[in-house]
Amino acid sequence: MSAKHALLGLLLRRPAYPYQLGELLQERLGPAWAINSGQLYKTIERLEEDGLIERVAAAEERTDRHVFTITDSGAEEFSRWFDETMSTARLSRRPLLVKITLAGPERLQDTLQEIDAYEHDCASRLKEHLRLREAIPLGGLRVRADHELLRLNLSADITQLEGELGWARHARERISWLLNRDAIWPSAPARSRAPAAQEARNREDAREQLFGRIAARELQAVPGMREQDRDG
Repeated sequence: MSAKHALLGLLLRRPAYPYQLGELLQERLGPAWAINSGQLYKTIERLEEDGLIERVAAAEERTDRHVFTITDSGAEEFSRWFDETMSTARLSRRPLLVKITLAGPERLQDTLQEIDAYEHDCASRLKEHLRLREAIPLGGLRVRADHELLRLNLSADITQLEGELGWARHARERISWLLNRDAIWPSAPARSRAPAAQEARNREDAREQLFGRIAARELQAVPGMREQDRDG
């Protein structure tokens, strides 16, 4: 999901400045929804161009001081998105796994360092998410819905990070095991295995055949050329 519908959902509750929307994304949904200012303003600009949000007040000429609210079209778009079925599980496409898979025997050893770095990053982010979840005040007689939903979002991220951490450990074990085996690797295409010298000879042979045919045609075109001259 892009930030588009998240921003529409926030503006559906109340108008806000752009910087407030950026802060609310993290406050309501967690660190995974951190967005840089460039991406934030680009998304807001696109929403305004599409007629989904509009400016309702501006204290100054500065863009970050414009107050935005959702339009009727924006509310309809959010409702349409909300009614979509989202029961299909989506698997992650890990760039690191692509590197590992395509490293080949020459560079497989190098991927171990990247796996270690990935594992360290997962552990660091997991620790931070656990700290953030623990810092959310527990509800008393009256429960704050935004706190409970933020705790739910953080729990989802924590579960994913725990899974990634386990995967990284498993990947390091399997790669280390594979490096100690006499493994059979997929063959390179036949063209890639052809020696450069052989390819050069093939090109030279083709060139000589071409020039030979051109010379033969020129001899045949000379008037009065004797048969023995043509053959010689």
